[in-house]
Amino acid sequence: MSKFLSEWNNWQLFVALSFVLICAIGGSAVESDYFIQVMVLAAIYAAVGTAWSIAGGLSGLLLLGYISFFGLGAYVDGVFFTKLGLNPWICIVLGFFSAALLAWLISLVTLRFGLGEDYFAMFTVALSQVLKYILLNWDYAGGATGIYLTVIEDNFWTLSFVDRKPYLYISLIMLVGVIVINYSIQRSRLGYYLAAVRENDQAAEALGINVRKVKTQAMIISGGVAGSMGAFYTQFATFIDPKQVFSLATNFEMLLGPVLGGRLSIIGPVLGASFLKPTQDFLRGWMGGDADALYLILYGAVLAIGILLLPKGAAHYVQIWHRKYYAKTTNEEKQA
Repeated sequence: MSKFLSEWNNWQLFVALSFVLICAIGGSAVESDYFIQVMVLAAIYAAVGTAWSIAGGLSGLLLLGYISFFGLGAYVDGVFFTKLGLNPWICIVLGFFSAALLAWLISLVTLRFGLGEDYFAMFTVALSQVLKYILLNWDYAGGATGIYLTVIEDNFWTLSFVDRKPYLYISLIMLVGVIVINYSIQRSRLGYYLAAVRENDQAAEALGINVRKVKTQAMIISGGVAGSMGAFYTQFATFIDPKQVFSLATNFEMLLGPVLGGRLSIIGPVLGASFLKPTQDFLRGWMGGDADALYLILYGAVLAIGILLLPKGAAHYVQIWHRKYYAKTTNEEKQA
């Protein structure tokens, strides 16, 4: 076991899965619907952040408008479930493929024409707002009114629960799936290609790596996972509108988790979202509706301090400790 955990990615996987298990056990003892809701949202944010780190971290793409994939998945579920009566579990799968298709189209346009980091980022942000205004004016999809889902009974098949705890368990299972995907990619040939492209795409191309193909694959996987999480979010929230699921504020809230936690790591997005989302909701609840400005100042201060003190993410310093600890352990075993 010690040999397995001495490898950084294996250790991260073990810690991340252990943390999810603790959350599941702890959640079963929580009776407050408010705390359960915060835990579900934190799990969704952690999953989205972990998925974003595949494209925004491992491949080095400045993917700022990531909310497009999440929002598209949310509306795929909302429209197909309410208008066509399609099963929400199928909608989650369709949310994945719809968002993956959008990611492929974005890659086709941006990478084909060689848009640089800043232009690529601006394009993705602009696209998210274009999608928002299209849906705001599309009456079939609810327009500005949004889409409401009615929950009247517990039904696993329709992913509808009066009690909020089942949503927590499902969200944690989905988070485990995303963590395993990230772990598998980092240990695969694609992961090594992404690392080479991130460090120097010209040198990677000189070595025979198809840079455009590798980045496109990362975008498709990353976008698809965000789409499936968006579809699940619709079932959990029971209400969506374009201003909510395509909000740039929500977009950056989701991205701050992996940025502060460590976008090149597995545990970083999980740690970041687990800290930031509860902190945000605690400050909002503590300050109340009459103190929104003060809440935003405090939340912004927490983020600013975190960025200044942890420029490489919290996971970077955990990795340093991990390296020193297992190097010391190995030396002691050799001497013994």
